[in-house]
Amino acid sequence: MDSLLPEAPAASQPVSPPTARMARYLAIWAGTLVAMLAAVVGLCVFVDPYAIIGTPRIAGLTANKPAAADWPRVTKAYMVQRAHPTTLIVGNSTADVGFNPDSPAWPETARPVFNLAIDGGLPRTHLHYLQHALFVTHPTHVVITVNFTESLIMPPRKLSAAAQDQFAFESRMLVLANGQPNPSYRNGHIADLVFATLSFTALSDSITTLLSQHSPDATYETEAGWNNGGKFHRWEREDGFYSVFMNKDREKIPQFIRWRDQKIVEIDPVIDMVKIARAHHADVTVVIIPNHADEMDALRQLGLDGDYDAWKTAIVDGVTKAAPNGGATIWDFSGYSPYTTEPVPPPGDHKHTMRWFYEPVHFQPSLGNLMIARIEGAPDPADFGTKLTPATLPAQLAAFHAAEAAWVPAHPADVARISAVIGAGVK
Repeated sequence: MDSLLPEAPAASQPVSPPTARMARYLAIWAGTLVAMLAAVVGLCVFVDPYAIIGTPRIAGLTANKPAAADWPRVTKAYMVQRAHPTTLIVGNSTADVGFNPDSPAWPETARPVFNLAIDGGLPRTHLHYLQHALFVTHPTHVVITVNFTESLIMPPRKLSAAAQDQFAFESRMLVLANGQPNPSYRNGHIADLVFATLSFTALSDSITTLLSQHSPDATYETEAGWNNGGKFHRWEREDGFYSVFMNKDREKIPQFIRWRDQKIVEIDPVIDMVKIARAHHADVTVVIIPNHADEMDALRQLGLDGDYDAWKTAIVDGVTKAAPNGGATIWDFSGYSPYTTEPVPPPGDHKHTMRWFYEPVHFQPSLGNLMIARIEGAPDPADFGTKLTPATLPAQLAAFHAAEAAWVPAHPADVARISAVIGAGVK
């Protein structure tokens, strides 16, 4: 009979007011958001993809920095402050790729070495980075790399907003171009820290850094500021040396053609670098870097040999006057030598590799090692590298043109190949 009795009403359950439920939901949402943000910041700080923070690198995990290689104007401004180099290398992308600070060619007395070369930089850019570095470091040896083409002031071109951001560097310099302390440095540093820890780009680059540590194709920047040139290895494996050389010829030759309309050369920043380094009691080595015969013959065919001679003469005279009491040496590795005239494999040949050059402008670290050995006092290879002074320059220029006159008729196919690129560039 009990089953026929009406059921007792269930005890009423307390119901949270809507505002309490909303508050709990918002608290959970906010906590999750904070946890996710903390995880992102923690990952970015741990990986430090741009080497801005200075988190210790872990071999096989975070040691190689691909993103840092893309942003050298950002990364090297901070890395050099932590490097305390004995030897400091200044220059553009050729030095960035060609001079490895960890090369065994550097003697112990030259170590540690830091590569402050800036990809795409002009002499005035290198000057400002040297001023910045010397504000906080005390190297005893400064290696300044120069070449003719980087001294040419080209007609201005419009850069995209992204390119302008990537090329900007003044805000993170400790000093202004006039050598005075930069009052905006702190703000620039804070902006870089925010970018390196709180941006989606930094998160993406952090993940890329972790995934690319063992990739043979990764281009990355080492702790000593060296760009390993990974992109060249990929291009040459996929396209072959011939295609890579021709692509660079097609890029550079039209620039030379445009430059002929104004012929403005900038070497004053190079001379100022010598003066500033000497004022900081550092010995200076100015290195005139080598280019492959492709580029040298392009200059010849365009009638720029005289401009090249005038540039080299101005470098020698300027450096000599900047260091009247000594302490500055000029090494010239340009010209026609067994290294710069290395044959380019034929079209479609992916089997044969080149030992000394990636393409007409960028030499490989193997050639950089020979140059390092020479400037550090090695007698060999005796056929590569000449010390220049005002007294020895005329003989060196004569030797250059004699070697050029011998190379041209002996390489008709190469001369015709360069001539075709010039013809296409003129149109």
